[in-house]
Amino acid sequence: MICNGIITKTILKICAAFGALIFTFAVNAHAADFITTPADALTAVPSGDQMILQLPDPVDAFLAQSVFVGNSVGEGLTMYNNANKKVPLGNAVMLTRVSYSFYADANGMSKFLPRLNGVAMRAKDAIKQSGARYAFICMGTNDLVGSSTPESAFAKYQQYLAGIMAENPTVILFVESCTPTRPGSNVNNDKVTAFNAYVQAYCNSFPTMFYVDIATPLKGPDGYLSASLTSDGSVHLTNKAYAIWANTIRAYITNLMTARLTALKEQHEAELEIAQANCSAAMKNMEKKQAEARQERVVALQKEKELAAEKLREELLNVPDAVTLMRTFAHSSSDEAPSLVSSSVASMSSFFVDATFRSSL
Repeated sequence: MICNGIITKTILKICAAFGALIFTFAVNAHAADFITTPADALTAVPSGDQMILQLPDPVDAFLAQSVFVGNSVGEGLTMYNNANKKVPLGNAVMLTRVSYSFYADANGMSKFLPRLNGVAMRAKDAIKQSGARYAFICMGTNDLVGSSTPESAFAKYQQYLAGIMAENPTVILFVESCTPTRPGSNVNNDKVTAFNAYVQAYCNSFPTMFYVDIATPLKGPDGYLSASLTSDGSVHLTNKAYAIWANTIRAYITNLMTARLTALKEQHEAELEIAQANCSAAMKNMEKKQAEARQERVVALQKEKELAAEKLREELLNVPDAVTLMRTFAHSSSDEAPSLVSSSVASMSSFFVDATFRSSL
């Protein structure tokens, strides 16, 4: 019983260790699936007399698999990233173009379409050819100019995003809010705010589309684009604004990865708890069956003993007792007596020898 208890505890420990190992693999696999790191992204770093491979920052790895789509405001972000040696947004592919709009994209106006490797193309096609897993899209400014309404601009945006999703069904979209504007701008700030509200609600209806609020960090107390963050007093931004924009993106990615891995950890902890409970139940069931088997063996042995004892009693009843022998001897002739005695003694001797042998078993 002690030995069985030790074995049971050992198996339970093995189950727990195995479950923990599965959990670790699952988390790592999910992280690897969410942030794949190409082999050429590894960097050889000297360490003493050896070289070690260093993994890139997780956010940089994420950005390396991303594209940024935008108009002239986004073009400024491209210039800012390049001027700062691609530290702010890493090696993301920048698909931005001055005067790019939903109208230009729908009508294939190559002069205003973003470029991929020098070739003008619609965003949906450029995203597909880039091989990106993630697309950050900041559009709408040029479609809110003048008398355009937030509703009409949003309707065009829906068609635009639908086209991107149709061509890129596995790409996760991060739709950035349209940036705020200054008072007096030809892009009314109230329309921008209403447009962003439509976009945010729309994003919430898709599991692979996320709304990223870059407008709020750029606003002043009055709700307009902060005066210190505009380069033209209207819609375009300063480097300080682009730094805020880039940091907002990086923080969003960090929070997203943390939230997803935390949810995965909780899920696998729950699964591990169930697996351990199932393992414990299986061990208890095995112990129960072992106990039942032992009891069956005890019952069988007891039955064998009872049968052996019964057989012994029957054999004892079949052995002539002393009185019977004497009577037989008294009535026998003198010639028969010696052989009768000899035969009876031999029979009794054989019986007792056999009985003694069986009792020793």
